Amino acid sequence: MADPSSGRPVARTRGTGGSFPTGPTAVAPIPRGAQSSVSVAPSQRSAITLALLAAVFAVHFLDRQLLAILIPPIQAELGLSDTAMGLLSGLAFTVFFSTIGLAIARVADRADRGRIITGCVVIFSIMTALCGAATTFWQLLLARIGVGAGEGGTNPASHSLIADTFPLQQRATAMAVYGMGPNLGVIVAFGIGGWLAQTVGWRYAFFAAGILGLVVAVATRIGLRDPRGPPTAGPGVARPSSAEVARAILRSPTLRQLFAAATLSNAAAVAMVTWLPALLTRAHGLTLAEAGVFLALVLGVLGAAGTYLCGRAADRVSVSDPRRKLYFLAILHVVLAVPLSFALHVEGRTACLMLLVVPCALGAGFIGPSLALVQGVVDPRARAFSAAILLFFVNLLGAGLGPLALGALSDRLVAAYGTQSLRYAMLVVPVLCLWAACHYQRASRTLVRELRD
Repeated sequence: MADPSSGRPVARTRGTGGSFPTGPTAVAPIPRGAQSSVSVAPSQRSAITLALLAAVFAVHFLDRQLLAILIPPIQAELGLSDTAMGLLSGLAFTVFFSTIGLAIARVADRADRGRIITGCVVIFSIMTALCGAATTFWQLLLARIGVGAGEGGTNPASHSLIADTFPLQQRATAMAVYGMGPNLGVIVAFGIGGWLAQTVGWRYAFFAAGILGLVVAVATRIGLRDPRGPPTAGPGVARPSSAEVARAILRSPTLRQLFAAATLSNAAAVAMVTWLPALLTRAHGLTLAEAGVFLALVLGVLGAAGTYLCGRAADRVSVSDPRRKLYFLAILHVVLAVPLSFALHVEGRTACLMLLVVPCALGAGFIGPSLALVQGVVDPRARAFSAAILLFFVNLLGAGLGPLALGALSDRLVAAYGTQSLRYAMLVVPVLCLWAACHYQRASRTLVRELRD
């Protein structure tokens, strides 16, 4: 079978739902219309694409999680409760993030994904800067809604681009590199954001994040190319409707279990990232800057290494059996739950910080393997929309309700535990990890059959 844009033979890989060029690079070709303006080799282009998408994910997560390190000064100035901050951190953001993402993903399955991503980065960067101008809860709520609406279009289009650029055997590693973006965002959000909040004020942290996002938008506009090309560049292919894609996902036992597992994993990860700064300042007496530096190191630096190594390890162990990716994820979540449970019980500051290292370093390790598995099972004609459906559940139920429910639970426990209420509320996080492990294990029962089909 020949690739229509380049005339090269391509090999059909069973179970992946798509075709990939043969040869050492194994990446999708650059369309004819783009070759005149692009002088880099396909392997270089794939590396540039992955680096730019990781940078987008980094500023995406920076703008999303910056609020977490700024909770203490914002509460002090605006007089907001833990429940209100949980709403701003979670549900207010993710409702629009998830729903807008569905609409943009349908366009991304047909249009230039690079331009869509650039436009979304511009929108959420401007809205992040406006968070710094808010003087009331409602103004901050509207700005956060704007951030969520802008960020909603970046992830589905990015997942689709990566799936079209890297073959199944390399996809977990590529998704893990992309998944390092949040860790880099945390380094800036917690390390620099905490320092800015303590030295010049929390508003300037939002302003700086918005400017950084606009810089990344310029870079993506210049360097990001869609390997699929315009719709007229290839043979006409009938694309499934939104209802057909949704029904196919609901009929798939593997995808149902993967969606449940990823939702629980994300709820645990986002709740932990959102509330750890407040926990360390309240329960262990760290300053905002000290908490920010510690979390920037363990969530950012070690977390980036952990996310990449988990993706790499998942690819390696599953060469002969794709189910091993799911076994790996199940074991990973058990490993996360145990030290985190002890960290939330110990009284000593040093012991708590040491026990938090492993959960923080490996907490996002599920991202690469989970996204790779989903993209391998879904219809390749609707990869962006399928990713948007996944993100709808993962973010609305996981990232949306996780921080909000934890903040509300903390408020309810104040009468019994005082300033330690957040510590006990966070004990639900290791429970979520163990629950996710069960769903990953159950997904392994049908994975091979669905990949074969």
